[in-house]
Amino acid sequence: MTQSWCFKACLLIALSTLALPAWSHQDLLLQIEELDRALASRPADADLLARRGELYRRHEDFTSAALDLAAARAAQPDYPLLDLFEGMLLLDTGNPAGAEALLSRYLNDHPQHASAWILHARAQFALGQAELAAQDYAKAIHYADLPSPELYRDWSLALVAAGQKQWNAASKAVDSGLERFPQDVSLLALGADIALAENQPGAAKAYVNRLPPAITRLEQWQARLELADCLWRASENKHCERSAIQGLQRQAGQAGS
Repeated sequence: MTQSWCFKACLLIALSTLALPAWSHQDLLLQIEELDRALASRPADADLLARRGELYRRHEDFTSAALDLAAARAAQPDYPLLDLFEGMLLLDTGNPAGAEALLSRYLNDHPQHASAWILHARAQFALGQAELAAQDYAKAIHYADLPSPELYRDWSLALVAAGQKQWNAASKAVDSGLERFPQDVSLLALGADIALAENQPGAAKAYVNRLPPAITRLEQWQARLELADCLWRASENKHCERSAIQGLQRQAGQAGS
Protein backbone atom coordinates (compact mmCIF):
# COMPACT_ATOMS: atom_id res chain seq x y z
CA MET A 1 0.00 0.00 0.00
CA THR A 2 2.80 2.44 0.96
CA GLN A 3 4.78 1.76 -2.20
CA SER A 4 1.66 2.23 -4.32
CA TRP A 5 0.90 5.56 -2.63
CA CYS A 6 4.50 6.72 -3.11
CA PHE A 7 4.40 5.77 -6.77
CA LYS A 8 1.22 7.78 -7.35
CA ALA A 9 2.47 10.79 -5.41
CA CYS A 10 5.79 10.91 -7.22
CA LEU A 11 4.12 10.34 -10.54
CA LEU A 12 2.05 13.47 -9.97
CA ILE A 13 5.26 15.39 -9.28
CA ALA A 14 6.80 14.09 -12.49
CA LEU A 15 3.78 14.86 -14.62
CA SER A 16 3.39 18.40 -13.32
CA THR A 17 6.29 19.49 -15.53
CA LEU A 18 4.53 18.18 -18.64
CA ALA A 19 0.89 18.86 -17.91
CA LEU A 20 0.74 22.06 -15.86
CA PRO A 21 2.41 25.48 -15.81
CA ALA A 22 5.78 25.36 -14.03
CA TRP A 23 5.70 26.24 -10.37
CA SER A 24 7.88 29.14 -9.29
CA HIS A 25 11.38 28.33 -8.19
CA GLN A 26 10.50 29.68 -4.74
CA ASP A 27 7.72 27.08 -4.44
CA LEU A 28 10.18 24.38 -5.45
CA LEU A 29 12.68 25.53 -2.83
CA LEU A 30 10.02 25.37 -0.12
CA GLN A 31 9.22 21.80 -1.10
CA ILE A 32 12.91 20.92 -1.14
CA GLU A 33 13.30 22.35 2.36
CA GLU A 34 10.41 20.22 3.56
CA LEU A 35 12.09 17.11 2.15
CA ASP A 36 15.39 18.19 3.72
CA ARG A 37 13.71 18.03 7.13
CA ALA A 38 12.21 14.62 6.42
CA LEU A 39 15.55 13.27 5.17
CA ALA A 40 17.32 14.43 8.30
CA SER A 41 15.65 11.55 10.16
CA ARG A 42 15.46 9.15 7.17
CA PRO A 43 18.56 9.81 5.06
CA ALA A 44 18.33 6.56 3.09
CA ASP A 45 14.64 6.81 2.19
CA ALA A 46 14.53 6.21 -1.59
CA ASP A 47 11.13 7.84 -1.97
CA LEU A 48 12.22 11.06 -0.27
CA LEU A 49 15.50 11.15 -2.18
CA ALA A 50 13.81 10.55 -5.52
CA ARG A 51 11.20 13.23 -4.88
CA ARG A 52 13.85 15.76 -3.86
CA GLY A 53 15.98 14.82 -6.86
CA GLU A 54 13.05 15.48 -9.18
CA LEU A 55 12.41 18.84 -7.51
CA TYR A 56 16.08 19.75 -7.90
CA ARG A 57 15.82 18.88 -11.60
CA ARG A 58 12.85 21.18 -12.01
CA HIS A 59 14.78 23.86 -10.13
CA GLU A 60 17.58 23.27 -12.68
CA ASP A 61 20.08 22.28 -10.01
CA PHE A 62 21.13 19.28 -12.06
CA THR A 63 24.15 18.35 -9.93
CA SER A 64 22.04 18.02 -6.78
CA ALA A 65 19.36 16.17 -8.73
CA ALA A 66 21.89 13.62 -9.99
CA LEU A 67 23.29 13.08 -6.49
CA ASP A 68 19.84 12.50 -5.00
CA LEU A 69 18.72 10.14 -7.75
CA ALA A 70 21.96 8.16 -7.48
CA ALA A 71 21.45 7.89 -3.72
CA ALA A 72 17.86 6.76 -4.25
CA ARG A 73 19.00 4.05 -6.66
CA ALA A 74 21.63 2.87 -4.19
CA ALA A 75 19.01 2.73 -1.44
CA GLN A 76 16.34 1.00 -3.55
CA PRO A 77 17.41 -0.06 -7.06
CA ASP A 78 13.88 -1.13 -8.01
CA TYR A 79 12.20 2.14 -7.00
CA PRO A 80 9.54 2.37 -9.73
CA LEU A 81 10.05 5.96 -10.89
CA LEU A 82 13.83 6.16 -10.98
CA ASP A 83 14.16 5.34 -14.67
CA LEU A 84 11.62 8.06 -15.46
CA PHE A 85 13.24 10.68 -13.21
CA GLU A 86 16.77 9.90 -14.38
CA GLY A 87 15.60 9.83 -17.99
CA MET A 88 14.16 13.33 -17.62
CA LEU A 89 17.38 14.53 -16.02
CA LEU A 90 19.51 13.13 -18.84
CA LEU A 91 17.20 14.70 -21.41
CA ASP A 92 17.54 18.07 -19.67
CA THR A 93 21.32 17.80 -19.50
CA GLY A 94 21.88 16.93 -23.14
CA ASN A 95 22.21 13.15 -23.05
CA PRO A 96 19.32 11.94 -25.24
CA ALA A 97 20.88 8.50 -25.78
CA GLY A 98 21.03 7.83 -22.04
CA ALA A 99 17.54 9.26 -21.62
CA GLU A 100 16.16 7.06 -24.39
CA ALA A 101 17.58 3.92 -22.79
CA LEU A 102 16.14 4.67 -19.35
CA LEU A 103 12.77 5.79 -20.69
CA SER A 104 12.55 2.67 -22.86
CA ARG A 105 13.10 0.54 -19.79
CA TYR A 106 10.48 2.52 -17.88
CA LEU A 107 7.95 2.17 -20.70
CA ASN A 108 8.47 -1.59 -20.83
CA ASP A 109 6.87 -1.68 -17.39
CA HIS A 110 4.47 1.26 -17.86
CA PRO A 111 3.40 1.16 -21.52
CA GLN A 112 0.26 3.25 -20.95
CA HIS A 113 2.08 6.26 -19.47
CA ALA A 114 1.36 8.96 -22.07
CA SER A 115 3.77 11.56 -20.70
CA ALA A 116 6.64 9.07 -20.73
CA TRP A 117 5.98 8.48 -24.43
CA ILE A 118 6.27 12.24 -24.98
CA LEU A 119 9.64 12.28 -23.23
CA HIS A 120 10.78 9.25 -25.21
CA ALA A 121 9.70 11.02 -28.41
CA ARG A 122 11.80 14.06 -27.48
CA ALA A 123 14.80 11.83 -26.90
CA GLN A 124 14.28 10.09 -30.25
CA PHE A 125 13.92 13.45 -32.00
CA ALA A 126 17.15 14.69 -30.45
CA LEU A 127 18.86 11.53 -31.71
CA GLY A 128 17.71 12.24 -35.26
CA GLN A 129 15.06 9.49 -35.22
CA ALA A 130 12.12 11.63 -36.28
CA GLU A 131 9.98 8.76 -37.57
CA LEU A 132 10.39 6.86 -34.30
CA ALA A 133 9.57 10.07 -32.43
CA ALA A 134 6.37 10.36 -34.46
CA GLN A 135 5.41 6.82 -33.46
CA ASP A 136 5.97 7.75 -29.82
CA TYR A 137 3.80 10.86 -30.12
CA ALA A 138 1.05 8.74 -31.65
CA LYS A 139 1.23 6.41 -28.64
CA ALA A 140 1.13 9.37 -26.27
CA ILE A 141 -2.04 10.59 -27.97
CA HIS A 142 -3.55 7.12 -27.79
CA TYR A 143 -2.96 6.80 -24.05
CA ALA A 144 -3.56 10.42 -23.02
CA ASP A 145 -6.86 11.18 -21.32
CA LEU A 146 -6.95 14.66 -22.87
CA PRO A 147 -4.30 15.05 -25.59
CA SER A 148 -3.49 18.71 -26.19
CA PRO A 149 -3.32 20.56 -29.52
CA GLU A 150 0.44 20.92 -28.92
CA LEU A 151 0.78 17.14 -28.80
CA TYR A 152 -0.90 16.77 -32.18
CA ARG A 153 1.34 19.52 -33.53
CA ASP A 154 4.48 17.77 -32.21
CA TRP A 155 3.30 14.52 -33.80
CA SER A 156 2.80 16.22 -37.14
CA LEU A 157 6.14 18.07 -37.03
CA ALA A 158 7.96 14.83 -36.25
CA LEU A 159 6.40 13.35 -39.38
CA VAL A 160 7.45 16.42 -41.36
CA ALA A 161 11.00 16.01 -40.07
CA ALA A 162 10.94 12.33 -41.09
CA GLY A 163 10.99 13.38 -44.74
CA GLN A 164 8.75 14.43 -47.60
CA LYS A 165 7.28 10.95 -47.98
CA GLN A 166 5.71 11.43 -44.54
CA TRP A 167 4.15 14.82 -45.23
CA ASN A 168 0.79 13.34 -46.20
CA ALA A 169 0.77 11.49 -42.87
CA ALA A 170 1.71 14.76 -41.16
CA SER A 171 -1.31 16.44 -42.74
CA LYS A 172 -3.54 13.63 -41.49
CA ALA A 173 -2.08 14.07 -37.99
CA VAL A 174 -3.04 17.75 -38.13
CA ASP A 175 -6.55 16.84 -39.25
CA SER A 176 -6.85 14.38 -36.36
CA GLY A 177 -6.04 17.20 -33.99
CA LEU A 178 -8.52 19.51 -35.69
CA GLU A 179 -11.27 16.97 -35.16
CA ARG A 180 -10.82 17.63 -31.42
CA PHE A 181 -9.82 21.28 -31.66
CA PRO A 182 -11.41 22.63 -34.86
CA GLN A 183 -10.39 26.24 -34.28
CA ASP A 184 -6.89 25.74 -32.93
CA VAL A 185 -4.75 28.37 -34.60
CA SER A 186 -1.45 26.47 -34.36
CA LEU A 187 -2.91 23.36 -36.01
CA LEU A 188 -4.64 25.36 -38.75
CA ALA A 189 -1.38 27.18 -39.43
CA LEU A 190 0.59 23.96 -39.65
CA GLY A 191 -2.05 22.36 -41.85
CA ALA A 192 -1.83 25.32 -44.22
CA ASP A 193 1.98 25.23 -44.22
CA ILE A 194 2.06 21.52 -45.06
CA ALA A 195 -0.44 22.04 -47.87
CA LEU A 196 1.66 24.90 -49.27
CA ALA A 197 4.82 22.79 -49.15
CA GLU A 198 2.96 20.02 -50.99
CA ASN A 199 1.90 22.54 -53.68
CA GLN A 200 -1.77 22.34 -52.72
CA PRO A 201 -2.83 26.00 -52.58
CA GLY A 202 -6.54 25.21 -52.47
CA ALA A 203 -6.12 23.03 -49.39
CA ALA A 204 -3.93 25.69 -47.78
CA LYS A 205 -6.60 28.35 -48.29
CA ALA A 206 -9.23 26.01 -46.87
CA TYR A 207 -7.29 25.85 -43.58
CA VAL A 208 -6.88 29.63 -43.48
CA ASN A 209 -10.54 30.27 -44.27
CA ARG A 210 -11.65 28.28 -41.22
CA LEU A 211 -10.49 31.19 -39.08
CA PRO A 212 -12.45 34.38 -38.37
CA PRO A 213 -11.70 37.15 -40.92
CA ALA A 214 -10.18 39.35 -38.23
CA ILE A 215 -7.44 36.75 -37.69
CA THR A 216 -6.80 36.06 -41.36
CA ARG A 217 -6.09 39.74 -41.89
CA LEU A 218 -2.99 39.41 -39.70
CA GLU A 219 0.35 39.52 -41.50
CA GLN A 220 1.27 35.85 -41.06
CA TRP A 221 -2.03 34.66 -42.51
CA GLN A 222 -1.92 37.12 -45.39
CA ALA A 223 1.56 35.79 -46.19
CA ARG A 224 0.12 32.26 -46.43
CA LEU A 225 -2.67 33.41 -48.72
CA GLU A 226 -0.20 35.28 -50.94
CA LEU A 227 1.99 32.17 -51.13
CA ALA A 228 -1.06 30.12 -52.14
CA ASP A 229 -1.82 32.62 -54.91
CA CYS A 230 1.81 32.44 -56.00
CA LEU A 231 1.60 28.65 -56.31
CA TRP A 232 -1.29 29.08 -58.74
CA ARG A 233 0.87 31.25 -61.02
CA ALA A 234 2.77 28.89 -63.29
CA SER A 235 5.65 31.31 -63.84
CA GLU A 236 6.41 31.54 -60.11
CA ASN A 237 5.27 28.12 -58.93
CA LYS A 238 8.66 26.48 -58.43
CA HIS A 239 10.14 29.44 -56.57
CA CYS A 240 7.12 29.65 -54.27
CA GLU A 241 7.02 25.91 -53.66
CA ARG A 242 10.70 26.02 -52.69
CA SER A 243 9.97 28.83 -50.25
CA ALA A 244 7.06 26.90 -48.73
CA ILE A 245 9.16 23.77 -48.32
CA GLN A 246 11.99 25.66 -46.66
CA GLY A 247 9.57 27.34 -44.25
CA LEU A 248 8.02 24.01 -43.25
CA GLN A 249 11.40 22.39 -42.77
CA ARG A 250 12.49 25.26 -40.53
CA GLN A 251 9.48 24.63 -38.32
CA ALA A 252 10.35 20.95 -38.04
CA GLY A 253 13.94 21.79 -37.17
CA GLN A 254 12.90 24.24 -34.48
CA ALA A 255 10.55 21.66 -32.97
CA GLY A 256 13.55 19.52 -32.10
CA SER A 257 15.63 22.34 -30.61
